[in-house]
Amino acid sequence: MQSKELFLLDTFIDNNNLILCFIDCEGNTLFFSYRFTPVVYIQCSRSFIKNFSARFKLSFFSCEMKDIYLNKNIRVYGINIPVQHFFNTVNFLINRENIKVYNTDLSPVIQFHFKYNLFPLAKVAIEFNDTTLFSITSKDNAMETDYIIPPLSIVAMSPVCNGSPRHSAWEGITVSANNETVFFDNIYCKDFFEAIADIFTQYNPDMIITDYGDPVIIPLLEHGSKKFNVNIKLSRPRETLKVTRKKAGTFFSYGRVVFRDSISYLKGRIHIDVNNSFFVKHSGIDGLIEVARLTSMPLQDAARLSPGSAISIMELRTAFENGYLIPSEKAHPERFKRATELIKLDKGGIFFLPPVGIFENVAEVDFFSMYPSIIKKFNISVETLNCKCCSDMSHPVKVPGTNYRFCRKRKGIIPETIEPLIEKRKVYKACSNELFNNRQNAIKWILVTCFGYLGYKNAKFGCVEAHEATTAAGRDVLLKAKDIAEAEGFELIYAVTDSLYLSKKGAKREHYERIVEKITLKTGFKLNLEGIYKFIKFLPSAENNKKQVMNKFFGVFENNEIKVRGLMMRRRDTPEFIKEFQSKLIKAYSNKEDVEKIYKEFLSMLEAREVETARLSIRKRITKKPEEYKNKNLNAIIASSIPGISPGESIEYVVTDNSSKIPEERASLKQNAEFYDVKFYSDMLKKAYNEVVDENFSKR
Repeated sequence: MQSKELFLLDTFIDNNNLILCFIDCEGNTLFFSYRFTPVVYIQCSRSFIKNFSARFKLSFFSCEMKDIYLNKNIRVYGINIPVQHFFNTVNFLINRENIKVYNTDLSPVIQFHFKYNLFPLAKVAIEFNDTTLFSITSKDNAMETDYIIPPLSIVAMSPVCNGSPRHSAWEGITVSANNETVFFDNIYCKDFFEAIADIFTQYNPDMIITDYGDPVIIPLLEHGSKKFNVNIKLSRPRETLKVTRKKAGTFFSYGRVVFRDSISYLKGRIHIDVNNSFFVKHSGIDGLIEVARLTSMPLQDAARLSPGSAISIMELRTAFENGYLIPSEKAHPERFKRATELIKLDKGGIFFLPPVGIFENVAEVDFFSMYPSIIKKFNISVETLNCKCCSDMSHPVKVPGTNYRFCRKRKGIIPETIEPLIEKRKVYKACSNELFNNRQNAIKWILVTCFGYLGYKNAKFGCVEAHEATTAAGRDVLLKAKDIAEAEGFELIYAVTDSLYLSKKGAKREHYERIVEKITLKTGFKLNLEGIYKFIKFLPSAENNKKQVMNKFFGVFENNEIKVRGLMMRRRDTPEFIKEFQSKLIKAYSNKEDVEKIYKEFLSMLEAREVETARLSIRKRITKKPEEYKNKNLNAIIASSIPGISPGESIEYVVTDNSSKIPEERASLKQNAEFYDVKFYSDMLKKAYNEVVDENFSKR
């Protein structure tokens, strides 16, 4: 038997075994198989488990484990299920009546990772013989901040086209490896696929990073390798390992129609589709690796997680490590409330509307991870809510503004999960380099979502009461911060949820820093000075120029960075040309002559048709199938020209003649547009101008 210290790259199922892919410090890869049998638990009669085990030829055992809601041990049966039968067996069990099923959310790979404290790129010690793994021990900790990443061979592939790669013709594909980039313009011939096969052989990539690899590039490589009989080793160690694919689909989420692209998973290599990954888009590969470590999910799965799914998996891991049974379905319904209770509790975050106008020397101060910190402080979790073990306390600790109390004797699943995340993010925030910023940004998204998931109906460890308690405590903290600031002579200009905008005549940075320290000390929640505005302008309602509204302002910080909320440049459907125009207006706002000059310059470019049509493209998400649109609006016109488009997908188009009586002449796909409607975009430019510049400005 031999032993080594390696890094875990990937874990997947093949041939009824777990296959583990490792990489060493020199970049060499090794593959081993490991016999692992996952377990699910059921609470049922003795006769059911005997008949079930005999029918499916599965072994079982009796044991006692902790019920998370009852906070006591209950007797259950553990069933050992071979990996090849796991999902079919689970589907059979969860549809049976009169039994309770636990731990079905944990796939064989996740159970294996949880059991041995494993995660992608973890340093491990293994014992093996030939290609069989006998033992594995983690030498790493997911909460480490200064961890080592082994050298990875990476190949990047991206289609070159003017529109969406799903629905437009390609000019070719760029392939990058080892700081060299090659452009292939003819991708439908044998030479191209042979060249890709050679690149895979030469570089033997551990990671393949693509744009639109899930729906188009990986399927193209599969199709071409079969058609031209070219051996492209998409998976390894054997090219016969199939690509695992999940179909695309449309679904509703929080009132929106969302399109989820198809997924192409490789085996033994990591495939990351940048276009299909929330965390890569917002935090880069560094952030993705951080998420994979925290969730114990294989990198390909972690890349396609939402922040909500990420925090849910982390909570499952905490429950697993604490020996809790994890129910297949949430078993904590919302309790009945009187109308008076709902009025008191169902309020969300607090805000103070800003007065319309311009203010100078305003400081923006934000609480650091406010809601997660509240969850941590008050131990807010579904199983700790109004627990029986603390009901006899003479002075129970209640959340301010509620009658809710949370257990003081055992830490809840959610607080235990997020506490190390808060501390880890603090460490990353203290460092200013790009690597740590990407990591902390990934954690930020997880922490932001953890609060929202408290009230999500399907969240295992959340409940509406926990959500209400968190927002109530947040309102209390913000009001205390307001009182402290005003007692020190500061004026509250604006406040929303966890941010305050403070001003004081003659105040300098040190004065704002002192009030931040004082609020932090007195509230017990960390407050940060985000910046001081040279000026900030709060805008009125679009319908009434005297009506105050929240989250509609722009300002320029001392370092000349701008911050904008509620304006056209923040909308995803605003053309880049208009965004650039509005950004320049704000930066030049203090100089009336410069503002007018910028407007005339951009208007002149439009009227002279000097603007590239691509910079005027409008991006919209369609909500129906093209044939379901009753009115021939621009979205319907463009959607009808794209075969196979699904609800929830985005379209990009340029308005060519908005007044035309022929619908098809009103707009063209971004890649097809040769001209644009000057009046339409001039009106849009004027609207963007009016959002920033009002009547008072012109009188200056």
